[in-house]
Amino acid sequence: MDLIFDFILELLFDAIGTGISDASKSSKIPKPVRYILLLLILLFWTAFFALIFFVGAILLQKSVIGGIIVIVLGALMLFLAIKKLKKNYSRRK
Repeated sequence: MDLIFDFILELLFDAIGTGISDASKSSKIPKPVRYILLLLILLFWTAFFALIFFVGAILLQKSVIGGIIVIVLGALMLFLAIKKLKKNYSRRK
């Protein structure tokens, strides 16, 4: 039963995430709505990376090497996410 529930939740969240991402890039959607959707995307990723850095800071107290590894991986993921965001949302000339 848990497997079915997990599958349904994964399908639902994937559809919502894909829909928000596609709608934020569509020129058919009014600009204020696109900006709100982009803000939702940015808030989600900000919370995600804040959680990674928070876990890294907690791990620094217990295991310095483990904390550093988590923080470095979080920083790498943040860098790559910013690069992809710029690529997806920059204006094409």
